Amino acid sequence: METNHDELVGKPIRYAWYAQEPRTWQSAISKQQKADAKLHVASMKLFLSDEFVLDTTVPDYRDRVVTLGKHAVAAVLEFLVQQMITSRGAGAVLKHLRILHRCGVLNAKIERHQRLLQTTAIRDPAPRHTQDIFEPVV
Repeated sequence: METNHDELVGKPIRYAWYAQEPRTWQSAISKQQKADAKLHVASMKLFLSDEFVLDTTVPDYRDRVVTLGKHAVAAVLEFLVQQMITSRGAGAVLKHLRILHRCGVLNAKIERHQRLLQTTAIRDPAPRHTQDIFEPVV
């Protein structure tokens, strides 16, 4: 049986964050739902390549969101396999990423992402306070 990993690791969350109107960070959902979505999306962005641009004014913006999400999912799943983790559900993946973060395993990815945020390599329509939420663990 073939499994659609993109749906399992949170496509609806990522898509809603960037493409749904109103955007998740602006919508009238609970604070917990916003916090969970913010954490999920920020975690996924740690695994993207060196740069990404999300320009809400281009006609294919939503397609770019989907494509970027697929790249992030593939990178996360590859990373989890390297860590010998087989979980694929959005909640389980997030739980494992939290544990790996606390152990310092994500430090290099966090530091790289923070450096990229200081340049124009990342253009993200989400509010700044939702983009840099992780600190390296010492």
